[in-house]
Amino acid sequence: MKKIIRFLPSIVWMSLIFYFSSRQTTGIGGNSYWWRFIILKFFHIAEYGVLSILIFYATNNYFSSIFISFIYALSDEFHQSFIIGRTATIRDVFFDLSGIFFGLLVLSILLNLAPIKKFVLLKKIK
Repeated sequence: MKKIIRFLPSIVWMSLIFYFSSRQTTGIGGNSYWWRFIILKFFHIAEYGVLSILIFYATNNYFSSIFISFIYALSDEFHQSFIIGRTATIRDVFFDLSGIFFGLLVLSILLNLAPIKKFVLLKKIK
C-alpha cells in the first residue's frame, strides 16, 4: 500500500499535464513568436522536470524515472494530436526529455549537498 501511495503525487501531476495538454495555447505569449516559443517550451521543461522528480520519489530509481516520464511525454504528444488547435511534434518530446534530465540533475545535486543523504525522500519502502 505504501508503494501505491508514493505514486499518488506523480499521478496527480500527470493529470495536470493531461488537463493542460487538452487546452488550447492561444493567447499565451501575446503576438511575439519568440516570446510565445520561450514560454511554451519552458512549460514543457518545467512540467517534465517536476514529473521526473515525483516519479523518482515513488521508485527511488533514476532509470525508472526517466523511462516512465519519457513514455508519458510520448503519450502526451499523441494525445495532443487529437486536440483542436494543438499539434504533436517530436521537438516537444525533446524539450520534455531535456526537462526530465534537468529535473533529475537538480535533484541529484540537491541530494549530494544535503547533510543527510538518506532522508524521507529516499527511505526504502518495506
